[in-house]
Amino acid sequence: MGDLEEIIQHFQDKLSSLQCMLDLSATDLPKQKIKKLGQEILELDRILEEFEKCVDHQKEHLKQLKELEKLFQNDLETVQHMKDNIAAHIPRKKSADKENRPALNQNTAADVQPTQAENVKKTRRSFVKEMECITLQEYESIPQ
Repeated sequence: MGDLEEIIQHFQDKLSSLQCMLDLSATDLPKQKIKKLGQEILELDRILEEFEKCVDHQKEHLKQLKELEKLFQNDLETVQHMKDNIAAHIPRKKSADKENRPALNQNTAADVQPTQAENVKKTRRSFVKEMECITLQEYESIPQ
């Protein structure tokens, strides 16, 4: 951004020197040349204003992108934390690598699966698998 600001400053210096030159030489130059020089100065000034608007827009866009990058970084850290700290009772998805293994590795996979199944059964015992519902009449008929 420093380079852009230097260009803007240089542009403004040129405009002010042209304006000064126009003011000093107003008596020496014919009216037609003075008018043309004034038009060029106005055109340069308009271009400079557009350039400054563009630079301001780019600065604002850069600021928004940096904020977005911070948000994505926070989300990435949150997801990484969630990935690293998955609760034991949540079933894990089998990866594609495990499904595409050759038949030779199935024996070792078979040894691992029973231990995983035992762990799953132990953790699921604390949860209610099925709950029967009763009607209001059945509830009222229960002796107290």
